[in-house]
Amino acid sequence: MSKFSASDAAFVGFRLVREHPRTIALWAALMTVLSLLTSTLTIKVAGPQLNAFMALSADNNASPEEMLAIMGGLAPLMGVSLVYSLALYSVMLAAVNRMVLQPGDSRSAYLRFGADELRQAGALILVNLIILAVYVTAILLSAILVGIGVAAGGGAIAALTGLIGFVGVACLMIYFAVRLSFASTMTFDTGRIAIRASWAMTKGHVGAMLGAYVLAVVMAVIVYLLIMTIVAAVGVIASGGIGGLGGLFEPDMSSLETFFTPIGLARAVFAGVISVLTSLIIFSPAPEIYRILKAGGAEPVAPST
Repeated sequence: MSKFSASDAAFVGFRLVREHPRTIALWAALMTVLSLLTSTLTIKVAGPQLNAFMALSADNNASPEEMLAIMGGLAPLMGVSLVYSLALYSVMLAAVNRMVLQPGDSRSAYLRFGADELRQAGALILVNLIILAVYVTAILLSAILVGIGVAAGGGAIAALTGLIGFVGVACLMIYFAVRLSFASTMTFDTGRIAIRASWAMTKGHVGAMLGAYVLAVVMAVIVYLLIMTIVAAVGVIASGGIGGLGGLFEPDMSSLETFFTPIGLARAVFAGVISVLTSLIIFSPAPEIYRILKAGGAEPVAPST
């Protein structure tokens, strides 16, 4: 059985940054422009509604009718945001897969808009639908387990069965996520949406793969916090005091004037850097592990949906 180093796989994103600094810089610049454009359009279209929704979410006395009314008004924006996110992640996943599996094919900074990206979108939708179905099923089974606990002995047993159910749901979700984590890479490599192929090829590697993914997420969080610290420092300098940090994590999107404050501009400028670096760190371990396993003789099975 082919082996790989979980720690090496977790840090492959940093290696890619070192090997392709100009490409990563271009990605960051493009993401910054996209962030500015989408923020501006969002504020123009639904700035006040978003602020009202945030205020209601923080209000414990808000009625369900009020929440539904606000969400109904935001439904078109949510739909557009969902399509935008799907397109963005499809392009990013294809680019990262291309960078790892086909490093010599660097034209257009590994960014394309074609069949590979469409297949990535299809794989993303299918994987998320599967994960959602697993989650709903697991929650229902957990509820049944809690019901049995209540019927059997009341509070203590119900609490224990509830804890068991919660842990079981979490473990099941993580297991399925790891087993399907090659879907994007194998779809890119084989030219067909490969869901069952991912399940087959990850067999026997779940523990090591999970270790790599967890370490990559930890590294991404550290990078995020470091960059946000820089953003905060820039914001303090630009605004002349720590009071300007109020909009660092919860920006006021009611208007362009309240959003593009000194701290808002600092956050927007660095948003592209944060997005690209964290995405690269989190997305790159899967194609790297797949590349190693395939090179070691772990042949992918025939692709299938």
